[in-house]
Amino acid sequence: MSSFQAGAAKVSINPTPDMYPIPNRVADFGLEPMSQEAAYDEMNCRAIALDTGKSRLLFLTFELAGAPDFPQYPEDIAKETGVPADQIFIMGTHNHSAPRYRKHQIDTPELAAFVERYEKIVYDAGIEACKRAVEALRPARYGYGESISNINVNRNLFTFGGYWVEGRNMDGYSDKTLSIIKFVDMEGKLIAAFLNHATHATNVYMLKDVDHKMKTSGNFTGVTSRFVEDHFGNGAVAMWTSGAAGNQNPLLSHGLQYEYPDGWTTQIQYPDGTGYMQMEYMGRQHGADCCRGIDAITRYSETMPVSHLVKDVDMPAQDCVDGWPPRDFSTVRNGGQGERDYEKIPYGEIPAPAAVPKMVPGAPRRLNLHLLKLGNIALLFANAELFAQIGRDMKQASPYKNTMIITHHYGKRCNYIFDKSSQDVLLPMAYGDVIPGSADELIVDGEQALFDEILSQEC
Repeated sequence: MSSFQAGAAKVSINPTPDMYPIPNRVADFGLEPMSQEAAYDEMNCRAIALDTGKSRLLFLTFELAGAPDFPQYPEDIAKETGVPADQIFIMGTHNHSAPRYRKHQIDTPELAAFVERYEKIVYDAGIEACKRAVEALRPARYGYGESISNINVNRNLFTFGGYWVEGRNMDGYSDKTLSIIKFVDMEGKLIAAFLNHATHATNVYMLKDVDHKMKTSGNFTGVTSRFVEDHFGNGAVAMWTSGAAGNQNPLLSHGLQYEYPDGWTTQIQYPDGTGYMQMEYMGRQHGADCCRGIDAITRYSETMPVSHLVKDVDMPAQDCVDGWPPRDFSTVRNGGQGERDYEKIPYGEIPAPAAVPKMVPGAPRRLNLHLLKLGNIALLFANAELFAQIGRDMKQASPYKNTMIITHHYGKRCNYIFDKSSQDVLLPMAYGDVIPGSADELIVDGEQALFDEILSQEC
């Protein structure tokens, strides 16, 4: 009988029907505030519990923009489950179609009331999912595998007219790796799959469905998880986690970038309903890739030595004088929004790219870098949005062939971290946090120190 055990569970985190429409939230990037009026599908949190015979661990993900920032949440979960707080790992899928708000910018009583009520739903669901996962622990085996899922693309595009925009940069670096940890019971049935891929969940971001309503959803990653769960059945749980996706979008994201012969550029949103179809398409394609990757894992272990270390990495930072996001700069996203209005911008009279906002030195941002070693698998967790090139460098620096980079981990978020090769990318997310190109070596050096410590303990 195996001493290794695994269990998993999922719980809905949808607002209740009477909470729609969600009060107008603060608009992103200077666009008009928009309200989500209905639910497209179920958003969930998912938990995987592991018992190695010597250690107990919990993984918890939420189909939200990031990991919930509830104070002492790991400690609260620990009290309910008995799993040590420092062995609880909480993540967000970076879902852009979840209810979105910035707590420091809540500007109406209605939104404040929604946030208070919704966060209780999320808080309770996370604890419930963890309790169910622990209760479901049973003898298990695990295996690791990697495959390819070609659903993403570099999203930092320098246009023909000299503008930096979010668009499909087919020549830019993109990590297609799909990493999977597979947990099966002693009969070979799937208990859970821990999935990792570097893609922003930006389908249907601020888009409306065929009934002209903007809706909450689990985004393409939620579609993917359900696809896997429905395929394998028997209560299997597919936990999707975000890799180093700071500059990676789905091939079919939330809009198209139109170029014009005189060099002007605008971002065009899809007709109502189109984005939701594309979300289904992307999620199902990715889901099929995940199922193939899971099936390809056929070698298992019942032994899982566990090591966990944390290192704080302080990184140089900058602040935008007028606050972030920089409104005058980002309203046009270094280009226009919608079809070009030739009365406002006649052919041949295109505006110059928006001026770079005024920046001042900021207090260093702290990256909480976690290294969790599960047998011969290394998981590196970061409370930030790392560019894919940094994730690549972290994998190359790892002494373990089987290495995952997991972002949007619990902790005070560091936002985007641009790599050195992207330090001249003039997009709004480059301003107001870690100085672009300043942290590559700092992060890899911090990672190396963690590996050195773990390897010295094993000698």
